[in-house]
Amino acid sequence: MKALIIFFCFSLIFIGCKKSNQSPYQSAGVITGYDARMCPSPACGGLLITIKNDTAKNPPPFYHINSTLTQLGISENTKFPINVSLNYKPDTGLFAKYNYIIISQIMVIK
Repeated sequence: MKALIIFFCFSLIFIGCKKSNQSPYQSAGVITGYDARMCPSPACGGLLITIKNDTAKNPPPFYHINSTLTQLGISENTKFPINVSLNYKPDTGLFAKYNYIIISQIMVIK
C-alpha cells in the first residue's frame, strides 16, 4: 500500500511538469554603440539600443541605456552591433522623457 501511494505521488508530480518553449526574455534588440553626442542635457550619453519587437505606441528609433557594457555583463572587446535578448522597463524617473530604459536581464545572442 505504501508503494502504491509513493507511485501515485510521483505520477502526480510527473504529470504536473511540462516543458516550456517560452524564452525568459521579453524582447530582442541590437546595441548599436555609444551615444557620442556632446550636449549639456541628460538626453546624451550611454549606449544606444534598438528594440526589434517593441510594442510601445509610436516607439522611438532607439532607446538609451544608462550603463556601460561592463555593467551589463558584456565584454568591452565585443564589436558593435551586438544582438541581445533582454528584459527591460521604461525609466520613469528623471530620464523618462529622453527614452531611457532600465535593463533587468540581458543575454548576448551569438
